[in-house]
Amino acid sequence: MALTVTGLGGLGLLLGMLIIGHIVGSYDLDVVLASGDLIKSHPLYVPALLLLLLGALTKSAQFPFQFWLPHAMAAPTPVSAYLHSATMVKAGVFLLVRFWPVMAGTDARFWIVTFAGLTTLMLGAYIAIFQTDLKGLLAYSTISHLGLITTLLGMSSPLAAVATIFHIANHATFKASLFMAAGIIDHETGTRDIRKLSGLFRFMPFTATPAMVASAAMAGVPLLNGFLSKEMFFTETALRDANPFVNLALPIRATIAGMFSVVYSLRFVHGVFFGPAPTELDRVPHEPPALMRRPIEIPVLLCLPVGIIPGITIAPFLAAAVVSVVGPDTPYYSLSIWHGFNIPRP
Repeated sequence: MALTVTGLGGLGLLLGMLIIGHIVGSYDLDVVLASGDLIKSHPLYVPALLLLLLGALTKSAQFPFQFWLPHAMAAPTPVSAYLHSATMVKAGVFLLVRFWPVMAGTDARFWIVTFAGLTTLMLGAYIAIFQTDLKGLLAYSTISHLGLITTLLGMSSPLAAVATIFHIANHATFKASLFMAAGIIDHETGTRDIRKLSGLFRFMPFTATPAMVASAAMAGVPLLNGFLSKEMFFTETALRDANPFVNLALPIRATIAGMFSVVYSLRFVHGVFFGPAPTELDRVPHEPPALMRRPIEIPVLLCLPVGIIPGITIAPFLAAAVVSVVGPDTPYYSLSIWHGFNIPRP
């Protein structure tokens, strides 16, 4: 299913690229990215946009193509962690980011991309709450976070592009860690069913601790990396000035989706690691070998310093990535989590 949906989307993407090359007169990426005004003023802009979005939305499991990603969770857990949290599903949003200078800023793109992203954000977060399979919960939460990224891209503001790039990196770290934690839990207990799992913290404390930190980052807890990019997202939804309906709907839906993300993160943590000892398992759970925990611990170690001292850890890399997309006129932004006391002078 994944190959079918993303493959068909790829054919649409190919046609869109051919149209863009025809408009510009070149397929050189540097020339294309410098021809945004020409492309957006051309009569073929809308067909090119629709085909480009067909490829991007299918590859990143955005509404109405979100159904393929949960089925792909049948893959082994390391494959799920690598392809479905960090790389494969990021291909579509990476494409939208890369073509931001070319396609952003039109009403057609705003309505299509924002609607698809906001619908995916809400739908994925809501369904994740009710999943009983650990990988299913993480799959739908991935869909929701990709919807968050797509919603930001739909807004087309330079600061939304900053938040987009930042959250792409943040999501890859905490979600890869959580997928690997789900694989370890499955390996050591024989099940991923949350209804059978409880109280694992007493049996697997060294696995549970980084998994709980990654869950907190996913929920947007302060002093973790997910908090910073989510704060940027909420700020952009509140500052968007389109029309009265959009100005009201965007922050409300973003807030509700943020609440949903806290709920499914808490469900992951409480349902697996706390409560009474499990009684329906075929084996006695225990800690995995130390090397098996490293894929959980290393990404989590990235979540902490990025959330606490972002200006030292992530800011230089983020700045380089942002300038390559937005250009030298990137507006000022700050990653500081505290700006000190603001005491008015007499």
